[in-house]
Amino acid sequence: MVVAIAGVLIAVAAINLFPSDTQVARREASEMALALEGARDRAWFGGRPTAISLNEGRLREWRLAAQTWTGASEQPLPSDLRVNTIYVDGQPLDPTKDKLLFLPDGFGLPFRIALDIRGQAWGIESDAAGAVTVIAP
Repeated sequence: MVVAIAGVLIAVAAINLFPSDTQVARREASEMALALEGARDRAWFGGRPTAISLNEGRLREWRLAAQTWTGASEQPLPSDLRVNTIYVDGQPLDPTKDKLLFLPDGFGLPFRIALDIRGQAWGIESDAAGAVTVIAP
């Protein structure tokens, strides 16, 4: 009986300690979506445009002040996450030099970011009202 209980506990612990690729991918896509929502909210509540760039393995947040974009914060992207494409209002955005813009009025152009996380295709999209959604494979 003790061995059976120990076996069940080990099985439950193993599931929690070693998440599947899908669980890790969902978490990483959700964290990126939260960062995008945070930038959107800071633009809205801060009253000035905020932008995000996704290049060089980093997610950088920028703020517009006195007609100049200044870096506000940055965080490294997970090593197993790759940004494949970014589309804004159906048009491709060059992630190496363009920024994803959030306006202070809370509205913006719809966008879609295609991600590759651990070999799985995930996505993040937003509508014109600013709702950000993670798209599973």
